[in-house]
Amino acid sequence: CVTESPEDHARQAAGSETPRRRKSSQSGSSLSESELQRSVTLTNILEVARAARTKWLDIGVHLGFNLTEMIGYKDKHPGSRDECLLDLLADWACRETKATVGMLLSACRKADIGGAAETALQKHKP
Repeated sequence: CVTESPEDHARQAAGSETPRRRKSSQSGSSLSESELQRSVTLTNILEVARAARTKWLDIGVHLGFNLTEMIGYKDKHPGSRDECLLDLLADWACRETKATVGMLLSACRKADIGGAAETALQKHKP
């Protein structure tokens, strides 16, 4: 469902980073509108997971997961918030046919980790 884009792979291999953009007044983000509309990649999920490990339950709720699903992740990965979040984000990207960076960032903002998530997403933008 979620794949690594060729651009992400090349950028990660080269270790390059793109300079930060000024915050857009419309979205409140330093990511451009086109970047917010891009499909979520595996790299996006991994970067957000690193930034958000303690807030996995909040992010899950804001991405539309119900209590039963959240308990399922906790039971599947007892004691590992990292694995719960990675599994949850991968499942979200698969079930949300038009999963975008903007949608993921919005859920992170609602979970009060928008700044950390945006910083993480800045690392791997085209």
